[in-house]
Amino acid sequence: MQKKQTKSEIKIQGTYGWFYIIQLAHNGKWGFGITMNPDSRLRKGYCNPSAEKQVFSHLYYGKYSQIRALERHLKNQWSDKMLVLFDDKLEWIDPKHKVTGKDIVKFVDARCKAVYPEIYKVKKEHLPFSPSKVFKNVKDSPDVFLENIS
Repeated sequence: MQKKQTKSEIKIQGTYGWFYIIQLAHNGKWGFGITMNPDSRLRKGYCNPSAEKQVFSHLYYGKYSQIRALERHLKNQWSDKMLVLFDDKLEWIDPKHKVTGKDIVKFVDARCKAVYPEIYKVKKEHLPFSPSKVFKNVKDSPDVFLENIS
């Protein structure tokens, strides 16, 4: 029995970017951020400087204005949980707060569902994300890679 083809529910138009959640392989700290290119960000921002393979445990793709707003909201709401190093507040969660990746995902999913209709989750079969060009066709085939946040 052939599966009936359905029209894509996900429409990708305009400038889109990525929101990621990461747990560092070498020290277990949880963090987050935004990027226009997850492959390059992961390689140059995390793997190479740490000399360790790193992965994005969760990825979200969406309209860039909403991605930026999501990051700002998380930073504002969790300001007291952010790690401070050399007087700089970082995009890392201070381990003393015992925040897990599940906590971050729950917060992000709830915010996206309530406020950001043009942010989508990367499907579980594409996670964790290691440096690769797997998402090069995300705009052409969003249903292959993305799902609505439920």
